[in-house]
Amino acid sequence: MIAELQKLLPDFPGENACTRCFTHIVNLIAKSLLRQFNAKESERMEDSDIMPELEEIEDNIDEEEAEMQREHAAVSEEDAVDADEGWVDELRKISFKILHSTTILLPAWKSMLSDLGMKERIMPRDVSTRWNSTYDMLEFALEYKRAVRAVVSDTRLGLDKYELTAQEWSIAQQLRDVLHILKDATTFFSRGTPNLATVIPAMDHIDFWLTTDACDSKYHLAIWASLNVAKCTLNCYYTMTDLSEVYRIAMVLHPRHKLTYFKNTKWEQDWIDMAREVVQDEYDHSYALREVEGDDRDDQEAAQEATEVTSGNIFDNLPSLAAPAPNNDHSELDQYLSTDPEPINDPIAWWSHPKCTSDYPRLSHMALDYLTIPATSVAVERVFSRGCLLLLHVRNRLSAQTTHVLLCLGNWSLLGLIKNSDVLKVTSLSDVEDEEDPSEEYMMEEGWDNITL
Repeated sequence: MIAELQKLLPDFPGENACTRCFTHIVNLIAKSLLRQFNAKESERMEDSDIMPELEEIEDNIDEEEAEMQREHAAVSEEDAVDADEGWVDELRKISFKILHSTTILLPAWKSMLSDLGMKERIMPRDVSTRWNSTYDMLEFALEYKRAVRAVVSDTRLGLDKYELTAQEWSIAQQLRDVLHILKDATTFFSRGTPNLATVIPAMDHIDFWLTTDACDSKYHLAIWASLNVAKCTLNCYYTMTDLSEVYRIAMVLHPRHKLTYFKNTKWEQDWIDMAREVVQDEYDHSYALREVEGDDRDDQEAAQEATEVTSGNIFDNLPSLAAPAPNNDHSELDQYLSTDPEPINDPIAWWSHPKCTSDYPRLSHMALDYLTIPATSVAVERVFSRGCLLLLHVRNRLSAQTTHVLLCLGNWSLLGLIKNSDVLKVTSLSDVEDEEDPSEEYMMEEGWDNITL
């Protein structure tokens, strides 16, 4: 689709500006890591609650990418893991049966927890559409291992066929440990709105841990094989970042990274030079000649100063004693990259500071354009979810403006931008007068949704 849009729209940048939701990438890495621990197809058909194949959950992924996923999954060490396939599904079935047997298994589970002096909790279900649910289930199962083993070992409850061996419990703990980094990555990228400059460092960190764990002798062969498959999936999407220029531009324009990050992570010099060239080309093409506020005023002030009457003492105007004139031979990008990286965490605030907008009037525009690109689609999906809750069947005639207003109000409340005094002031206002034409809608003043801090 991107290739076709590039043909139809001359100004559309196409693949060079394509980004992918990083939380979805992390989810696919986790799915590929877990794939071989699922039951075989014949066993999976016996229970509708069991997770579908990896290809079925990738229906929103480009077909070429899905094919690469299947090829990478094929490299798993089948002989090493055949004996360990399906035990994750045993835990899933235990969770499912306890939750849905409200008259037998659920009371027995609660009674067992009471006898063991453990806090009453229900084992979370592993749902294919819920990110990190496998990790949450394993974390719970290991924490409540005594209770799970006690319930399963009670033959009267009929769960004894799902009992895990000591080796399978050991593999469960190892699997939980290797999934932890993906759980943390999902949590980090789901809170707030991380920008694109966080993606490459996160990928490098995940790759480091997958590589390290895959060489650690303490892990079972099944874990090794799974880590190799997950690493292949990660490398697949890492390669795709090379096809998009926006990731490298965002990295270079982050004051904490600049080009130093690439050097510290041992990128080849040719790749570093290419990243520098990509940023330079985009700056020259879209920002270098952009007019900025203050240019006309500076020209007028310079002309006025040139016409002013000079002092009677020639040494007051001696050129060699005057302050050096600014060097216009170097672009803003050259000046920015010539300085050391800044130890800052918020690049948006740094580039928005008056000093930066003054020193880099054009480059600051470019930096804000690229550093405000979100790394995930989580925020957008949350808006859709809230929209479904907002537009109920009894409110299906809300106008676009009213829907917009209510969504903004909800988001602003979560951000702490709505004060109690504002609510009290609004409630004391008089009602909006009815329009003569009932089909006409009251229109908000232009700029009502601007946020000024």
